[in-house]
Amino acid sequence: MATLLSWTSVGIGDLDVFIPSPPCLVVYTSYVDDQPESSVTYFSQDEKTGMLDHQLLFVAPVPFETALAWAQEHAPTRQIERIHVRHARVKKSAEREPASKPAGRKGAARRKAVKKGAPARPAARKGAAARPAVKKPAPAAKRGAAKGRRKQAAKAG
Repeated sequence: MATLLSWTSVGIGDLDVFIPSPPCLVVYTSYVDDQPESSVTYFSQDEKTGMLDHQLLFVAPVPFETALAWAQEHAPTRQIERIHVRHARVKKSAEREPASKPAGRKGAARRKAVKKGAPARPAARKGAAARPAVKKPAPAAKRGAAKGRRKQAAKAG
């Protein structure tokens, strides 16, 4: 009887590298649209070169237990002592409801304006200092140009 081993892998950054112990069978079941897809792969290693070789033996839309039973049944024909298994569980899609936006709070000035029917003023930026309602003087270059036009208009008119 072959020994069952869990899927062993080494993480290298974002990459997961599977490390089999040949000769072995690998039973892998994944789910596509909630339907199982199982495969059994034979891994062997060349004695002279050390290269790993693999051969796909079984692929079918069957549950994990069926694929595992097939592997256990066929392991003695290839003198297999180890069976690596990986069963990807069905992922339930999280049905998220669209998040409702919280009702914005109106400032006191806006609430009063809405009650009176007056148009609301644009809200001031948070953290901004209140600006005085004083008109800034024009830059010197513009003041001089305006002064010259006034003089010309007085002469002409």
